[in-house]
Amino acid sequence: MNIIDMINKEQVEKLAEEAIKGLEAPVYVADVLVKAGNVIYVFVDSDEHVHIEDCIVISKYVESKLDREVEDYELNVSSYGATQPLKFPRQYVKNIGRTLEVVKTDDAELTGEIVAANDGEVVLKVAGKKKKDEPVQLAIPYNEIKEAKIKISFK
Repeated sequence: MNIIDMINKEQVEKLAEEAIKGLEAPVYVADVLVKAGNVIYVFVDSDEHVHIEDCIVISKYVESKLDREVEDYELNVSSYGATQPLKFPRQYVKNIGRTLEVVKTDDAELTGEIVAANDGEVVLKVAGKKKKDEPVQLAIPYNEIKEAKIKISFK
């Protein structure tokens, strides 16, 4: 069944989800963007690693379901980038031990090491208010997070 209407995010997301069902790897759709001119980005993630072969399979499947004769497009399928904000609890779990920069819904900003995460919250170890203070652990419910990104370190 080819898509005959204008390409939209929900259609592409559904096709990518269908493609993933055929993969052996535990890959999931992390985000889909459809920009002006039908430039489509499908970002996939995994609890382990995303392999290029998985991206190729997803790309070929989505392309097979879209009709360039009806609606021209550009399709890009890739792994979820290291600089993109975390969206799912499993992404926090995957990054335990790494440094997270958080902007809360009240615009407060925190940076700390992820020490735990579950379906409802992430726990960060943050520095005390004064240099001599011991680090403290803060549990932050996901619904209080506006944006969270892994801090990239080149140590």
